[in-house]
Amino acid sequence: MENWEDYKKKAWERILRDKEIGYLDPDIFEVLEVFFKRQKAYTQSSCSGRVSIVDSYLPWERKDSTVVYKNHITFSMEDLKDTISKGYVRRLWLIVQGPILHVYTKDMEEAWELLKIARGAGFKHSGILTSNNKGVLIELRTGVKMVHYLSPSLDQKELEELVSISLEVLRKGKDKLRKLKESVESSISNESMELRENSKRETELHYGINQPP
Repeated sequence: MENWEDYKKKAWERILRDKEIGYLDPDIFEVLEVFFKRQKAYTQSSCSGRVSIVDSYLPWERKDSTVVYKNHITFSMEDLKDTISKGYVRRLWLIVQGPILHVYTKDMEEAWELLKIARGAGFKHSGILTSNNKGVLIELRTGVKMVHYLSPSLDQKELEELVSISLEVLRKGKDKLRKLKESVESSISNESMELRENSKRETELHYGINQPP
């Protein structure tokens, strides 16, 4: 039967494989890597934030919905006009989504610690989803999001403004992702220091070092 460490090892192997074949978001690897450096955490199915255009009656529907454009890094007027020119079946929705990370922790203490770190980095909509044999699953999510109906009546100026705002929203999400990475990196340094201090105290207690007579 697989234990928690086995799941963490397989998750890391999956990330390396996805990175190799180009399936992983191009700007998220270093963020995921810092989570794996914590003793009691690993990530799965995460997104660095993206701009997408969806062919759907309503933007939140999954059934009868098709993603016709997606980019995690940038978005241009050419991208928008080219996608619109191909036509649609239902309605076209421009959606800008901030980063979303799914993290498994070994215990509830680690889950609450990472939630505290994430919320401090701007991931205010984060929380615990479930607990199973893989660990405690938490979702780290910002409030960064934009949804806009791409009406056929939009003129050139309106389309240009949509592209500009979309890029602004996308950058906001990337800024929060960068801050999250820095915060988790800082926590790893603190975690290592605590482990060293605990080990030192245990050694001193065992051998009676620095103990009063």
